[in-house]
Amino acid sequence: MKGITKKFEDAMAAVAFAETGEFETARGIMLEETSLAEQLKSLKREVDTTIDDLTSLAITFAEAGEHDKAVEILKEAEKRLEEIKENFKKDVLTPAMN
Repeated sequence: MKGITKKFEDAMAAVAFAETGEFETARGIMLEETSLAEQLKSLKREVDTTIDDLTSLAITFAEAGEHDKAVEILKEAEKRLEEIKENFKKDVLTPAMN
């Protein structure tokens, strides 16, 4: 809930600055929100690419009868996704909630 409150406060601050003619300051405040949206889009692309690439690779090995290698690749995918999740929490969610 704190994140929503912070976003609302930032939006109201941007409105206040815009009303006093401080348009650049208002834009700066709103760009911070845009930056978060861009970070989320980038993260989604990274996750999609990781899942697609590693799943395709695992399927290829499985089809070739290399089941152990396919399982190893899927475990690597799981590990990478967990790293992405932790980095997201640390780099995006925690700062956004403050």
